[in-house]
Formats: sequence, structure tokens, C-alpha cells
Amino acid sequence: MMTIIWSLLKHNGKPITAYAIGTSLYLLMLAALYPSMMKSGLLEAKLQALPPEVLKAFQYDKMTGFDNVLDLLGGNYYGLIFQIIASLFLLSLAARLLARPIDNGELILYLAAPITRHQYTAAAMIVMLLASTCLVLCNTLVLLLTDWFVSGVSIDGLTLIRFQLNALLLLYAIGGFTLFIATLFDDERRAFSIAGGVLILSIVLTIGAGLSEKTEWMRYGSIFSLFNTQQLLEGTDQFLIHLLTLASISLIFHVGAFLSFRKRSLSI
Repeated sequence: MMTIIWSLLKHNGKPITAYAIGTSLYLLMLAALYPSMMKSGLLEAKLQALPPEVLKAFQYDKMTGFDNVLDLLGGNYYGLIFQIIASLFLLSLAARLLARPIDNGELILYLAAPITRHQYTAAAMIVMLLASTCLVLCNTLVLLLTDWFVSGVSIDGLTLIRFQLNALLLLYAIGGFTLFIATLFDDERRAFSIAGGVLILSIVLTIGAGLSEKTEWMRYGSIFSLFNTQQLLEGTDQFLIHLLTLASISLIFHVGAFLSFRKRSLSI
């Protein structure tokens, strides 16, 4: 079991590392620039210049402004940008782990060895979970280092934990969904387009929900409504509900992927 996990990690290590390092460097840049941007008044000017609809789409709160560096990161990373990054990261990883090996026949070689479908599916799931955890841990480490070493940056530890735990379970849920879709089709492009279409629709619904009060209902059709940065900053009671919902979604889709892949026939 460990051999197949190590093999999958070895083949997918570069894209996992690239996403983890790339997002962490982006967070580092924003957090490091935060003190000077506050002194210059650039952040407040930015808020005033943008229309309310755009601010809401990126999950900015014009009333609270940027009292803390996490207020800045909530809109400049953990809002719409994180939704796009999470979708691309997990779509591509699910394709590399299951959809592509099924499509090109590589999976047959794995199964010809003393490796069962159960073992391969479990290994793919573990790699997905490890990749998501690696991304969040790298982001967290960079923010902690910035908090410790950059003057003028003060990050509330409890709020940071809420952000990262919610982000991690969101990645787990999306990862389970993309992996489940990858087990349904022999064609990699079809699996990618269907899973991608659902995630794009979720992003569009999130953006549409911010356009006006009449369209706020659209948010509840999107999984990204379970990662609301303003509620995380405010510490509302919705946090635990969102975590439990994301954990349930993750469990359902991971079990679904396991059962789907066990029953399906594979083309050579």
C-alpha cells in the first residue's frame, strides 16, 4: 500500500509542490506589503474605488475595512481567488490520479501487478488528502512566519485556525467530488469538463449572489458558500455547521468514488 502511495506522490509531487509554494509566496507578498499599504492609505482608497458588487464578490466588507491582515487576505486570496485555485488544483490532480490513467490504459498496468482496485483507489484518495493538507500547511506556515518576523503584521491565532481548517475541509470536499467524477468515465477530457463545469457553476453562483439582495439565494447552490471569509472573520456560529457539512460532503463523495471504481469495467 505504501509503495503505491509513494509512487503516486512521486509522479504528482511537482504540481503539488508548485501549487503549495506558489500560493504561499502570494500570501507572503500580501502579508509583507500589508503594513506599508496601511500607512499609505492605499487599501482604503481601493475600497472606496470599487463598487459594492465587486467587493461582495471578492468577500470584502466595506464596513470593517482592513483592521487586520486577514481582512486583506480574506478578499485578495481566500475569496474568489482561492475558489479558482482550489478548483484547478484538485481538478488537475484527480485527472492525473484516476481519469488519465484510466484513459490511457496506464491503470491496467497497476492492476496487473499485485495491486487491487481497493488499494489503488485508497492510495489515490490518500494522495488527494495529503496534497490538500500540504497546500494548507504551507500557507499556514508562511503566515505564521510573517506574523513572527514582519513588523506591523499581527495575525489573530484563533481566526487563522478557523480560516485554515475551513479551507482544508473545503479542499477535502472538492477533492472527493473530483475524484468521484474521475471514476465514472474512461475519457479524461469528459471527466475534467463535467467536474470543471460543476465547479465553475459554483463560482458563478457565488459571484451572482453578491450582485444584489435579490440574488443572494444563489449562494446556497454553491459549495463555496460553506467558506465565507466574512463569517470567519466575525467568528459566527456558522463555522461549525460549515465544517460538519463539508466533512459530510467529503465522506459521501470519497465513499462514492470507492464504490464506483470497484464496480465499473475498465477499457484497455
